[in-house]
Amino acid sequence: MAEVNRRSSPLRKMNVLGLLCVCGLVILPTPVQAKTWVFAVGGNRRPWNFIGDDGVLKGADLDLIQAVCDVANQKCATTVVPTEACVQTVRGRFYPGEGLMAGWFDACTSYVSSIDRVNALQFTDPIRTTTSTFTVLQGNPKNFDPLNLQNAVIVHLNGAFTNEQCTIRIGLGRPKAVLVAAGIAEAKELLLNRTADALFSPRTTFNDLEVLPGRYRCDVSGVGMMVKKDSELPVWWNPAFQKYYMSGRYNDACDQINQKYGGFPVHNCLPRPTSQQGIVGTGSAPIRKRQNRFVVQFTQI
Repeated sequence: MAEVNRRSSPLRKMNVLGLLCVCGLVILPTPVQAKTWVFAVGGNRRPWNFIGDDGVLKGADLDLIQAVCDVANQKCATTVVPTEACVQTVRGRFYPGEGLMAGWFDACTSYVSSIDRVNALQFTDPIRTTTSTFTVLQGNPKNFDPLNLQNAVIVHLNGAFTNEQCTIRIGLGRPKAVLVAAGIAEAKELLLNRTADALFSPRTTFNDLEVLPGRYRCDVSGVGMMVKKDSELPVWWNPAFQKYYMSGRYNDACDQINQKYGGFPVHNCLPRPTSQQGIVGTGSAPIRKRQNRFVVQFTQI
């Protein structure tokens, strides 16, 4: 019996060591990969984000994303998606795009905060200002009058913040009819074939159309990064952008956008900060504690 115990003792020790080895494999910590924050762009908005003749995605939005991510020490990347992945209009109402809600990416880049969008999403502090305009054929042959929308057919862009709800909010009323175009090309065609009287959009310049002089405000706080309401992105983005903006590098970069990328003239960068001023306006992110000394509202009416 003693001989059996002596023989079995080494076997028991081997079993215990084997169990410890297995347990050790189980409890070894696995490497944690830093999250990559993915920013979606349309790739067709020169000079902000566009695919050049060389096939490379570039633009001022990409430069800004990289600069802010560097300040925040965050790993970031960009991807190209159709507009509908971020925003869409269904039966005259705004809805978030499937791509953003399904988590294909973390943020839609350079989207305007508006009341209907804030119902469903949140925004970072603004990176640019915006405005809203009516555009007609050269010479306004149909004599469109923004103060007489009740007799006009208006076209706006799919998912745009310049929609029927905005004309009602700003006191212009409800148009006789509203058409939704998939993009600028379709909107132009509706004007050219006289189906629509005017385009309501954020555009302030067209080479072959006339933008009427009136400027209207449909936004809450300008242009920012649009994210889901449970996103943590504003937690690090807002303070990092504020630091970048206050350093003066933001405006230095803005001054060089057209020289670097061409495109339509840029006039909607935030004003240069002063010693008493911080970020112009605030986003809609509820998780950031704001201080009034950083709030300066836009006056784009």
